Amino acid sequence: MELFGSFGRPRGETLGFPARPGNTGTVKTLGNTYQFTVDVSDFAPEDIIVTTSNNQIEVHAEKLAADGTVMNTFTHKCQLPEDVDPTSVSSSLGDDGTLTIRAQRQPAKHTEHVQQTFRTEIKI
Repeated sequence: MELFGSFGRPRGETLGFPARPGNTGTVKTLGNTYQFTVDVSDFAPEDIIVTTSNNQIEVHAEKLAADGTVMNTFTHKCQLPEDVDPTSVSSSLGDDGTLTIRAQRQPAKHTEHVQQTFRTEIKI
C-alpha cells in the first residue's frame, strides 16, 4: 500500500464548531485503485454529496436544523492523479461514519494524451 497523500481541515474552517480529531482523510494506492477516506460521522447519508470534476473529488455535507438554518457544514477536496478513470468513481458509507471513495487507474496508453473533462455527482 502506497500513501498517496493526506489532508486535514485547514485552521479556522470550523465555522464555530469544534474540530473533531478524526476530521482528516487520506488517499491511498491499493494496486490499481486509489482509495480516499474521510470521517463524516456527524452527518446523515442524505446530507452528504460527493462530486468529481477534472480528477478532483469533493465531499460536501451540510446538516440543517428543523427551521432550515445550517447547523454544521463540512467540505473536503482531494486532487487525484491524472491516470484515474473518472467514470469509475464509487463510494460507500460505513456504519462508523467513514466515507470511502474508490477510483480505478486507467491502463497506460501509448498514444498521444488527449485531455477529457468529466463530472460526476453522487447523492448518498
